[in-house]
Amino acid sequence: MDFRKEKFDNSIKKILGEFISNDEDFTNKSIIITILTVDTSRDFSRCKIGVSIFNGYSKNNEFILEELNKKRFLFQKIISKKIRTARIPKLSFFEDKSLEFHRQIDDLIDKVSSDGKEI
Repeated sequence: MDFRKEKFDNSIKKILGEFISNDEDFTNKSIIITILTVDTSRDFSRCKIGVSIFNGYSKNNEFILEELNKKRFLFQKIISKKIRTARIPKLSFFEDKSLEFHRQIDDLIDKVSSDGKEI
């Protein structure tokens, strides 16, 4: 992986993580949003951001993703103030369900192990 791209991705992850954790739209509602992955394209024109959403309210995660994507221009502006670069990528958020997948695998392994069967 390109060191410059990796450093850029980590910077975006840190900047957005700090902003989202302090954003009133998400902090007052029993919602925890964690940025899991940041993948910027090679030409720095697009950036896909994978988030994990813990939702303590009845609002579904699609609504929260819509809210994040509505605020992407604000996020891009914040990034442009904190990172000196010629191009700020277009942001898009998606729900990264890899943690849920890992949890399901762990549950299956525990179930098989508790049944006394060998893997």
